[in-house]
Amino acid sequence: MKRTLLSLAIVSLSPITHADEIEKIVVIAPMQTPITLTTDTKAVRQPLPAQDGADLLSSIAGFSLIKKGGASADPVFRGMAGSRIAIIANNGQTLGGCGSRMDPPTAYITPQSYDTLKVIKGPQTVLYGPGNSAATVVFERENERLAKSEVIGFTNAVLSSQGRHSVNSDIKAGNERGYARIAANYSDADDYEDGNGTKVHSAYERWNIDTEFAYTPSDDAFYSITYGVSDGEVAYADRMMDGSLFDRENIGLNIKLSSLSSLIEELTFNAYYNYVDHIMDNHSLRPFVANMMMKTPTSSNPDRKTYGAKLTLTSEINAQHPFIYGVDYQANEHRNRVSRDQFNNPVETMPRQIDAEFRQLGVFAEFEYQLSQTSQWVSGLRIDDWQSEDHRTMISAMMSMKPNPTALQTRDDTLFSGFSRYQAQSENSSYFVGFGVTERFPDYWEVVGGSRGSETSISAFNVDTEKTVQLDAGLVKQFKDINVNFSVFYNQIDDYLLIDNMFEKMNMMSKVTRNIDAETLGFEGEVMWQASKALQLTGSINYVKGNNLTDNLALAQQPPLQLRIASNYQLSDKWQLGGLVRLVQHQHRVAIGQGNIAGQDVTTTAGFGTLSLNTNYQYSDTLQLSAGIDNVLDKTYAEHLSRSGAAVSGFDQIDRVNERDGRSGQILTGAFNRILR
Repeated sequence: MKRTLLSLAIVSLSPITHADEIEKIVVIAPMQTPITLTTDTKAVRQPLPAQDGADLLSSIAGFSLIKKGGASADPVFRGMAGSRIAIIANNGQTLGGCGSRMDPPTAYITPQSYDTLKVIKGPQTVLYGPGNSAATVVFERENERLAKSEVIGFTNAVLSSQGRHSVNSDIKAGNERGYARIAANYSDADDYEDGNGTKVHSAYERWNIDTEFAYTPSDDAFYSITYGVSDGEVAYADRMMDGSLFDRENIGLNIKLSSLSSLIEELTFNAYYNYVDHIMDNHSLRPFVANMMMKTPTSSNPDRKTYGAKLTLTSEINAQHPFIYGVDYQANEHRNRVSRDQFNNPVETMPRQIDAEFRQLGVFAEFEYQLSQTSQWVSGLRIDDWQSEDHRTMISAMMSMKPNPTALQTRDDTLFSGFSRYQAQSENSSYFVGFGVTERFPDYWEVVGGSRGSETSISAFNVDTEKTVQLDAGLVKQFKDINVNFSVFYNQIDDYLLIDNMFEKMNMMSKVTRNIDAETLGFEGEVMWQASKALQLTGSINYVKGNNLTDNLALAQQPPLQLRIASNYQLSDKWQLGGLVRLVQHQHRVAIGQGNIAGQDVTTTAGFGTLSLNTNYQYSDTLQLSAGIDNVLDKTYAEHLSRSGAAVSGFDQIDRVNERDGRSGQILTGAFNRILR
């Protein structure tokens, strides 16, 4: 089969690298410490460069994706999804509107609009909000003061032979007194084909513009205002509707002050307002075909306002004992409106109805006690007061609308989270052993979205909160030519919030949110070997096993064992070759119909292996050209967590949402970092 590699040159305006410092294509994200990973969001990557936040996370050991098509996948870490993973961007959260997770938080994030991605594993921090039992994911922008008058930034592009294109740019201009920054992206893609040549309903188009205006009067003071907008449309292969509107608006205020007094070393204050307006319909991106569920063109238009603030103070009891503490607040309101006959009664003309509100006020503190020059004891605690209100008067249940038994009810909960760990470092190694506890308040999708009930009611509004206890340990070890990073964990989860679509209630199968007891255990590891001056080999492995202790079943939606082996070979000062082999084991431990808010187990899946190749050429100090092919062998496969296929007019019926074939050769990216000075 002929594969076409397309190329594209991008010219920048000043040096970015030296000839012996070629930017390698990233095929496995670096792991710096046993607890925290930090990676460059702008680095060239394979598989195909990330078009949203979930795509970027998929390159990190321990993360998997629940795929629906070409975009808007839901990330999973250590077998946990949804609000068990906190997604922070621009110091705030953007919560999606779709009750069926068309628009998870990562769908509104363009990774290259940020400078770094930080992942904190498990409940080993309390600084970024409540309930982060699986991980905390933070997309960050640098806020350092410019040393002089300059313009810095980057531009790159992606071009694929299957119709994927994107252009990214991030430019900062200013001086030591302040700067203005604008980051913009446009990306689109046609429907892709799987290894069998079957076309998958998966096209998308998206764009974003994010701006920042900063005032930096000194090295100890930073003030900024941010404003961003974005929109797009996405076709889905797993359902009867597509997303025709992903309108986002973000406003943020960020203040950072240092060296304030002998008592307070640093103060940071962040406030944000995020609004998403989302439309899903069965007629904009596919031919309308009437069926028993939707006899006329239908549109659903949820929206969500999320706003909040956080004040963080850093004090030093002495030079060796930092103390970080503060308070945070978040509120969000979810509304919806639905038209069952879009052409005669457009959804845009209908009034919106509030269905739920959530509010959270938390206080938190983290303290590091220096045991010696090479070891510390770190502990944290947070207390959160939660309040939610159910505004639904009617609920869809058993194929009809029924009065909501929890209509206008308010629930209040006070929840606790905390951790404690011992960590130590030496010249060539570091390790930690930690213990964490977190109580998680049910999210919108578990108690309101999806029209699910509980085991005893048609409303799930009063299901119990989820409690997770985690034991965690990790090690980073550096030898002469080899770096090793390994972490292992065990979770005991009481009142785990399980989404069960095959629960027998009143002699029929019902969709419910249930509290069960569960456990998960697993590990992530990475080995990097500098085999020679020219050859670098990297391998990563991750595994998780989950048990539903209440039903004596496998815990649903757990990814199988995965191994990735990557190579980078330096042909010359300017030319580099690389490859990636990905091996995924079969998954036979399933619980059909059970899962989380993003997906349910469909069937067992076979294992698979894929091969990807790439090359990178440093044309000049300011221009880097990269090209690659994903899935070189045209393997037909679907990720275990991916959703089942839906009948879409004009497309062959598929059982699962398969991945793209190997005919998507692409130029990966162009110039990086400093393009102007």
